[in-house]
Amino acid sequence: DSATQINQVSLIIQLDGQSSSLRFLPEFTPSKKISVAYEYNLQQNYLPPGVTGQFWWVLKDVDGKETPTAKESFRVDEPVIQWKKISNSKIAIYWYSGEQTFGQQVFDRAVQSLALLEKDTGVTVDRQVQIFLYGNRNDFLNALGPNVAGFEGGRTHPEFGVVLIDAGPRTINFAKEATTHEMTHVIMHAKISGALGEFSFPHWLDEGLAMYYETVPGPLNPQFSLPLKKAIDENTLLSLRSMAGRFPIDQVDLGYAESFSAVDYIYRKFGAPKMQALLLAIKVGGDFDELLQKTIGLNTDQLENEWRKEVGAKPRVIPTATPVGKGPTPFPTFSLSTDPTATPAK
Repeated sequence: DSATQINQVSLIIQLDGQSSSLRFLPEFTPSKKISVAYEYNLQQNYLPPGVTGQFWWVLKDVDGKETPTAKESFRVDEPVIQWKKISNSKIAIYWYSGEQTFGQQVFDRAVQSLALLEKDTGVTVDRQVQIFLYGNRNDFLNALGPNVAGFEGGRTHPEFGVVLIDAGPRTINFAKEATTHEMTHVIMHAKISGALGEFSFPHWLDEGLAMYYETVPGPLNPQFSLPLKKAIDENTLLSLRSMAGRFPIDQVDLGYAESFSAVDYIYRKFGAPKMQALLLAIKVGGDFDELLQKTIGLNTDQLENEWRKEVGAKPRVIPTATPVGKGPTPFPTFSLSTDPTATPAK
């Protein structure tokens, strides 16, 4: 109720971890006494499970006076799924397919991976990372929202600290590998956090780091090592520049493999301190070629040919240099994410 006529009602949604808020204007009939409802469309304004925040209404009367209501908390959830949970202050594992031992194994892997990543990067997780394990493929795809690729086996939303993985007890090894992979995305994006950092972070480096922590010290999975060897032998490697944005949809495994191999080369040739220096430079922002040149003394093309030489590939003819920042990700607001993790080969 209001002493004067209410002419406008705004719904404000503030998502935890986001600096800006969402604003919606529901339809209603102006009056001194109103009843307003708004149905949030997750297909148009996608939010992954686990996202939390607050919402409130702002009432504007005929005189232009604005009156906010009390703030209320919310959480995006999937009520049809009965989740099991293991957690500590930094990590929460949610699953529904499999016994307690399955969730515990993935949780232990997540704790181990996070400890290593925090040690290597100096990043400290200040809010809980939530990892959702879907034991059913359709459940997983439904949770991804409108932007879905058929090969997806995992997706990270680093801005929310939310990870979605298509894995159950029968794919425990993939569940653990994907957990490390996606945790790496969370930590690396925290390391280079900020609009400029995201713009300057090429996709091949982002995915290469995730593959590196997922793989080392073990050998690369044949799903990736075989297409890499074939591309080296046939001189059909993708250029690093071409992978600054996204991997070609028909060469995803090769994209992951090359990215891993290039990152592995940087670590072995220049050392972990140089990689950390590069990530700090990316956080500040700028043309990636210039940041790479200042950090390791090579631009993208030079690095690629040094790496090619080391793996036994033919050198690539270097074209005229162009900026290699990945550019804006063409996803809806509040659903920016890294490229999805490939589903393991059947």
